[in-house]
Amino acid sequence: MRSVFLVCVAPLLVAAVSVAELPQIENAAIESRILQGDLVPMVQEWSQSATQATWLGWQAPMAAGGGMLCCWSRGDRRWQSQACSMESSRRSFVFSSERPQFVAMSDNLVVLLKARDGELEELRAYSDGCRLDAGGRDLIWLEGVDPEASVELLTRLTESQPAVEDEALMAMALHATPAAAEELTTIARQSGDEDLRGEALFWLAHTGIEGASDIILQAMTEDPDADVREEAIFALSQLPDHEGIPLLLGIIQDRSRPSDMREEAFFWYVQEGDDQALDLIAEILTN
Repeated sequence: MRSVFLVCVAPLLVAAVSVAELPQIENAAIESRILQGDLVPMVQEWSQSATQATWLGWQAPMAAGGGMLCCWSRGDRRWQSQACSMESSRRSFVFSSERPQFVAMSDNLVVLLKARDGELEELRAYSDGCRLDAGGRDLIWLEGVDPEASVELLTRLTESQPAVEDEALMAMALHATPAAAEELTTIARQSGDEDLRGEALFWLAHTGIEGASDIILQAMTEDPDADVREEAIFALSQLPDHEGIPLLLGIIQDRSRPSDMREEAFFWYVQEGDDQALDLIAEILTN
């Protein structure tokens, strides 16, 4: 496993940020700093110098139409009753369509990295309205991180750090900047990792960037991996404002398509609960 090696050099950072600008993080020894210079080498240096487990974090504008990325004490996705442990990977993503009241709580995305013994160990992403518990760990909080710089770093981690690649991809996708859409498109089309290509298609759909449906449809027919092609059909069902319903219906009705593709499209079409679904089922049963 390749590791990002990095060394927090004092001249790169200047402490001077008020606690009021921090997200809701408790049970942490927080040192606030202003980033001066590039984020990528700074993170590399910080990671390499970490001996005990320590966190580094910043925030960036969150993509519109997202929701609330947090943890929940019950399966009904009620508001959290206690702070989320940053040591735990158990979280839920509540979309704005499910809980409109969460939209105002999710203006920014909180990105958190944990390093220990000179290696990057964990990556976490939360909405800024989520209460977090750092478990008594040290936390360096960075101000002045440009969204584009954050996307650049997360893209590099997606490409080089298998331990955090899935989380890095999700965090990158949720950035409200054109750079995120560009990187997602590149990964969906060019990554040598089929799992990453499939996940990129999902996030392209979920964030609803312009042209997402065309990219997904292209992958559905042209990607060399069957699992990615299947993931593309699922991604169509995740397009915002039910944009994917007519696309799925078109696939189902196109008898020139492979049968397995039509079956997969039918499954997700029915899950969408379209008014025509029952009529379509009756037609299929009749014929």
